[in-house]
Amino acid sequence: MSSDTTDSPSSAHRPTAADGPPTAPAPRTRIATLDVLRGLALCGIMIVNLPAMFGLDSLDDNGDVEIFYALEQDFVQNRFFPIFSILFGIGFGIMWNSARTRSRRPRLALLRRFLFLGVLGTGHMLLQPGEALLPYAIVAIVILLPSTFIPARVLAVTTAIVGAVLLAAGVWFGGGPVIIPGLFLLGFAIGHTDMVRRALRHPGRLALIAGASALISVLGFLVTDHHTRALHMEISAGLGITMALCFVTVAMLLMLTPAEAILRPIFAPLGRMALSNYIGATLLILAAEAVEPELSRFDDHGGYLAGVIVCVIIMVIQILVSALWLRFVGQGPLEKLWRLVTWGREGTRARGREDARTRSRENARDRGREDARI
Repeated sequence: MSSDTTDSPSSAHRPTAADGPPTAPAPRTRIATLDVLRGLALCGIMIVNLPAMFGLDSLDDNGDVEIFYALEQDFVQNRFFPIFSILFGIGFGIMWNSARTRSRRPRLALLRRFLFLGVLGTGHMLLQPGEALLPYAIVAIVILLPSTFIPARVLAVTTAIVGAVLLAAGVWFGGGPVIIPGLFLLGFAIGHTDMVRRALRHPGRLALIAGASALISVLGFLVTDHHTRALHMEISAGLGITMALCFVTVAMLLMLTPAEAILRPIFAPLGRMALSNYIGATLLILAAEAVEPELSRFDDHGGYLAGVIVCVIIMVIQILVSALWLRFVGQGPLEKLWRLVTWGREGTRARGREDARTRSRENARDRGREDARI
């Protein structure tokens, strides 16, 4: 859930005890692609959560599987959750690279960060029992923080190997929360090695990965049916990973094309306020449920079409609010509180300066595009 997708130069000095108080980190740039991916994943997760919160039935009046429920299970469920999870690990890896320049005791600061996430998740669970914040906080404390003690020279290799093994085990056991540890560690390795930036410099490799993952996904659907995938959760979980990988690599490729001019302003603000929007989506869904608890009376598909409309409306609201909030405030409300808990007031002030620089660069880029069109 972390929206910290900034980093500092790899050559930055790492302070030691003899250096005195930690110095402010060097100016950092956001990885816009990660913000966009996080925003897209939020939209998918909202659709996943809505049927359970509205109590939509999986069967139609004839006792058959509702077609839209089957589509949601095959193309949404367990497809966006892995993306969100690996992005959390990537955010942690990026954050760990600069953590020692922000605090004398970086692990304690990050422990505060995850404890705050756990408290927030405990409260959120009362509203949305299937929420992810509490499991994320627990796994982060148990898995991610201890992994920072691995020697730096073997950190990436170790976390990647262990993460891959844990992910394979999680898929074997049917996916769901059990895939979180593996994805967190894989994400940690990716973020720690700046692999996202390097991958964006090699679109040919991204295209190969996208093609391979798409081929595996299509073959998986050709040799199984919905009943088989529902009965054997390991198949569904495995397809969820390959489809998520395909989605991520295609989105990364699109960010290297003119489509970036559309994707970035729409989904990047949503992703930069991921924590606020995740909680906010639950509140908006509950508000919609209070106004109209029976979506099934609005269509002939058990309320699923109406549910998609509700999700689209919420997405539009959050996209507009996020863009305006970031333009005038600079950081989401929960993100700002989260940063304050993690790094203290100095870290919050430093982030404010970074956000001001980011807004200045974005405004300059937008003016440049306007001039180019003229």
